[in-house]
Amino acid sequence: MFRKNNFIFGIVLSVVVNILTMALFALILYLSDLSLEKNAKIFLLSFIPNIILLRYYSKQQLMHTVKAIITVLFFGFCTLLYFLYASGHFGGNI
Repeated sequence: MFRKNNFIFGIVLSVVVNILTMALFALILYLSDLSLEKNAKIFLLSFIPNIILLRYYSKQQLMHTVKAIITVLFFGFCTLLYFLYASGHFGGNI
């Protein structure tokens, strides 16, 4: 089931894992009564499961899936850094 070697499967898998991890971190922030605005950098940790997937599929030599995971990681990381920078998290404001 998880051994498909195509680009679409890698994109879907990576996006789903990333969304689930972000939802988990949002739930943790909500349950611990922490503010999302002050603790937004915790969402950078949501890329760790994708890095683990990247390592697993590269060991299995499924390079089309690996390319898709790298693509999602790159664009997701750049997008998250942009939103963190735009909201002032890297300027020392918060």
